[in-house]
Amino acid sequence: MKKVKKYRGDVLDSLEAWCAKHQRRIIAVIIAVFSLFSLLLFNIRVSEGGDDSTYIIRAANFISQGAYPSFQGPFYPLFLSWLVAIFGINLGVLKLSSFVIMVLSIWFFYRFFRNRFSYTLLFAMLLLLSVSSYFVYFTSQTYSEALFIFLQLPVFTLVFSIYEDQKPSFNWTRLLGLSAVILAGYLTRTVGIGTLIAVVVFLMVIKKHKEAGIVTGGFILLFFTFLIIKASIWQNGFFEDGQASTLFYKHPYQLELGKETFGGFLMRFIDNSNLYLSKHFLKMVGLRTHAINSTTGGLTLLLYAIFTLATLRAFKKDKYLLFIGIYLTIMLGITFLVLHKMWDQYRLIIPFFPYMILVLLYGLWIVVKNWKIPIPTYMFLILIGIGVISSASRSFSQVDLMTLRKNIRGDVYEGYTEDWKNYLTMAEYASVELSEDNYVAVRKPNMAQIYGNGKKFYGIYRYDTEDPDKLLARLQENGVTHVIMASLRKNPHINNGMTINTIQRYLYLIVKKYPQAFKLVHQIGGQVEPAFLFKVDYEAVKTQRNATKLTNTRSDES
Repeated sequence: MKKVKKYRGDVLDSLEAWCAKHQRRIIAVIIAVFSLFSLLLFNIRVSEGGDDSTYIIRAANFISQGAYPSFQGPFYPLFLSWLVAIFGINLGVLKLSSFVIMVLSIWFFYRFFRNRFSYTLLFAMLLLLSVSSYFVYFTSQTYSEALFIFLQLPVFTLVFSIYEDQKPSFNWTRLLGLSAVILAGYLTRTVGIGTLIAVVVFLMVIKKHKEAGIVTGGFILLFFTFLIIKASIWQNGFFEDGQASTLFYKHPYQLELGKETFGGFLMRFIDNSNLYLSKHFLKMVGLRTHAINSTTGGLTLLLYAIFTLATLRAFKKDKYLLFIGIYLTIMLGITFLVLHKMWDQYRLIIPFFPYMILVLLYGLWIVVKNWKIPIPTYMFLILIGIGVISSASRSFSQVDLMTLRKNIRGDVYEGYTEDWKNYLTMAEYASVELSEDNYVAVRKPNMAQIYGNGKKFYGIYRYDTEDPDKLLARLQENGVTHVIMASLRKNPHINNGMTINTIQRYLYLIVKKYPQAFKLVHQIGGQVEPAFLFKVDYEAVKTQRNATKLTNTRSDES
């Protein structure tokens, strides 16, 4: 009888044995590669999105005024506040804290997941992370993603420990510690509540019902203790109408359109699945080019199929991977369901990116292991290689050492497009040229405050009326004396004349009725995406109102 040669274990098993043997060297190389790309891509500027500068300002307000950091998750500004207390608003120091957190996260991924997962898959995942500019970006940003990633790691190791512990008695320290880190994650990002759901579901699946109850009870106890402390110190009530409340509306900036419908949420899930899976995720792992912005339903379904296969297989074979599958199902499910399609920002799935890679690799690994010929195995390894090379190539293409050098030497505007240079320069101008008692309205107040030497600005994010008198009254009630109107691009990559027109529209509605309401004080930028500083002339408005009233009175008398 002819002997049938088996290939299934040859390559992958040999590779697994090699990775296990040289694991210390491999993780050292991965951390070195991650650190290298982090330093080459280090960005000392605040982002145009504005959330990172918001965290910084809220941290500064907590230190200087004792103001509770509400609206977004409070834990990250509280974390930043001790750095602000020591170093002030030093962007370099604040950003280096993210680098430290992310490097530690890579290390703890290895420490917590080794001996529980395939070394081949674990190192492939970490290598893809280390060369991906999408992931590395957050090593120099003051977004909450880095801290959230770090806080999720003890959740995994504690859950794994509970699964492994077969003792009949409870380890109360472990269970309450798990409740505490889940709460910390929730207070960092609201989606963190999904972590509690994932933990409880997993503990119920593995028949650890009492542990599930203790973790839930511990979370509730700690959460309400936090709320009582917050309410007693800041006296701002137990619950807040924060950023999360806008998720339930059809449009986050036009609340008058009303609440979202069931069908609307279903369409959000479908649209976001396509955006974040077929577009963003495949770019992040180097399997689609950065220039492609289209979505492909077929790729989305394929990824869902692989994730489902991996999770179902893990249900029988690998409880560690099963928890990751449950975690991803709940966290991505919440994310895709509640996010507005218009946001379309890959950073919103960055905290789940490592686990998405791991489940994808596990699903593909299952497929190739079932073949008795070597070709699928080699294709699997080649696919990983393509992802690593493609991601590394794009990361190298993003390196701009000249801009980084200028930023470090004090040119804080280098690297911004002209629209942002003019806007931020105008914020600095207003902080220097206007007296302390002047209050300037802008579209991005926190960015303006950072580049405006700490001067506070009034933010105009939206408006819920087109009544010019109400719009003007709102400015006057808040003590606004000036307004900066910039030419911030809708498409940040192209100057096509389309701008974020919230301020323009706000001023236009007032000027239609009161032509003399605003006086031009200063312009920066000439004809190229200029920024304007206007003074609000309340006296001119008052004069026009009196004149109109007098004219109407005479008309009535006639």
